Amino acid sequence: MKNSIKKSIVTIGVLTLITLIPIGCGVICSDPCGCGPRFEVKDFTILSFETLSLTKAGQRVNPGTPLPYRDIFKAFRILDTQTLSYNNEKNDLGSLGVAYACSPESPKSKDLMTGIQILNSKEVILGDGRILEVGDDITDFFEINYFFTENTSPFEVFFKAPLEVYRDDLFKLGWKENPGKEIVLEFSIRIFFTNNKEFNLSNEVFAIREF
Repeated sequence: MKNSIKKSIVTIGVLTLITLIPIGCGVICSDPCGCGPRFEVKDFTILSFETLSLTKAGQRVNPGTPLPYRDIFKAFRILDTQTLSYNNEKNDLGSLGVAYACSPESPKSKDLMTGIQILNSKEVILGDGRILEVGDDITDFFEINYFFTENTSPFEVFFKAPLEVYRDDLFKLGWKENPGKEIVLEFSIRIFFTNNKEFNLSNEVFAIREF
């Protein structure tokens, strides 16, 4: 009888001790990525962009060398950034700036891209006789998309909502219609962001021709 009482007391003591010990993530975990360490995601401010003339295959070419208009793009991407600093307040799980270790979020610009404008810098006569004069807004002659997306889209479709921009994003601008002859365009690209932020890429050269 005494042994039974002792066993009962020991059993109750062990169960009580277990309830007092924090259960590790290896036992119970509601995190879909597992209970690994969490890392702060540091977003950034964009300081500058750069442009490239690229073929569909991603080959960099001289912007002054005319290529078929469907095979050449004026691409642009982030050049310089400044990492944002955050205070040391503890974040709740799933709060902004924290990512799961198994699938970390990529740092992104704190400002959202809202649109593009392309302004002509040199008079050009197209094959059908239309004249692009200095200062003309020639945005409608172009379409845009991410570089590794097959097709391009009208600007109003691509920017139907402000766009998050990540460090490795590469965008492409493609001429929409057959120019009718070989032409060399010169223009500036204005990139608009929220918070009245804007970048101006001037003296861009884009040489295109028919097939």
